[in-house]
Amino acid sequence: MRRYSIQTKIVLPFLLLFAVVAVVLSLVSIEIFAWKYSEQFIRETEGWLDTVIETGYFNEEDYEKLKRAYSVEIMIFGSDYTLNATTLDGLSNVESDWTHLADKMRLREIKPYLENPDETSITRDVTIKGKPYKVFYMPLELGRFFCFLRPLDAIAEARRTLTWYMLSIAVLVTGLVALISHLIGRNLTNPIKALVDSTTRVATGNLDEECDIKTYDEIGDLAAAFNQMTRELKQSRDKLIQAERLATAGKMSASFAHEIRNPLSSMRMLAQLLIKKPEMSIEKHQQSLRYILEEIERIDVIVKGLMDFAGPTALNLAKQPIAPVLQTVLALMEANLAHHQIELVLDLLPETPEIEFDSDKLKQAFMNVVLNAMEAMPQGGVLKVSTLMAEDKSIGIKVADTGIGIPEGDLEHLFEPFFTRKTKGTGLGLANVKRILEEHGGRVDIESTLGAGTTVLMWLKAFHVK
Repeated sequence: MRRYSIQTKIVLPFLLLFAVVAVVLSLVSIEIFAWKYSEQFIRETEGWLDTVIETGYFNEEDYEKLKRAYSVEIMIFGSDYTLNATTLDGLSNVESDWTHLADKMRLREIKPYLENPDETSITRDVTIKGKPYKVFYMPLELGRFFCFLRPLDAIAEARRTLTWYMLSIAVLVTGLVALISHLIGRNLTNPIKALVDSTTRVATGNLDEECDIKTYDEIGDLAAAFNQMTRELKQSRDKLIQAERLATAGKMSASFAHEIRNPLSSMRMLAQLLIKKPEMSIEKHQQSLRYILEEIERIDVIVKGLMDFAGPTALNLAKQPIAPVLQTVLALMEANLAHHQIELVLDLLPETPEIEFDSDKLKQAFMNVVLNAMEAMPQGGVLKVSTLMAEDKSIGIKVADTGIGIPEGDLEHLFEPFFTRKTKGTGLGLANVKRILEEHGGRVDIESTLGAGTTVLMWLKAFHVK
């Protein structure tokens, strides 16, 4: 089956319909014009005949005068249909034959009408010498026929002229309609073509593709819905990829932590035994062993973080206010903040609804965010912690620093496991923060300007509100 474009389906039916209507109207107009012109032609000629009757120009010597005055031809036939007189010159032998000429002039046909005249003019169309005439018949004495022949050249010429005018107008208007239909069709189909192109690119896996919304009608709504669908599809894909990464990272972390923790415990125990031996009492040896123990402790913290990330969690939910939990964490870190010359600014809501959350897990997430803020301000700065409440009663924890900020290209990777720009660290801190918030039905958002600071906003979902 042949495939037609939407534009063709829009333009072609209208064009064909208008072409048919234009041709039909043209033909009807031409026929109406010919009819009206013929009526005027007959009335005008009847007026001439009335003048001829009133003036009595029925003598043979006056026929030439009538011919010159009215540009007509005169024929007089006897009662036996023989030609008595005529102003028409150059008749052929066949045409001048009285029987043939009488038939051509349709005398036998009109004789009954002349014998019983009424007020209606008796006219017929005839062709003599290949030229069309309209004949007006009048009865004369002794049963003769007076024939007034007026050429139809003017009517034919007017009809031809009108036909050309009407056809030209029909063609011109049809072309104009075709152009307008084409523009309308293109205006309708171009957004659809753009949407199809975008759909094709999305089908190849390019979920960053969005269709430009150029119209604000149903097609524009369709393009907006398509863009929304693409964004949601991209979010779903990103979540799936993130879930796969987390699952892989969890398996790797669990395996790594299990393999390293046993020898690490042995190393700590041996170092502790060595530091107690008398021969190791030399200060230099003692210092070396303390360094070993410190590094073992640091590795143990990293391993613990890996195990926390890999292991399944069971939330110990309890309905409680959120401000005391935040104040407890900040109190533990107050000395550390002061040591790094970081000013703490608190802006906590005086009253917030009690919500269900695991205080230990939330402390862990909040502490990770605060530690990241401290590391972002090595020369000191301002750390502002505030709480927010949305219209749906969701609670937000906002942590803003004046640190070095995060490059724009790194923002989309912040929650990926093991992603870090630090010389120290595992890259699991923010991944753990995100996981904890999502386990509570919340989310975490990060905004940052390089050189100006970073803002982390953690939300606990409204459906936890009691």
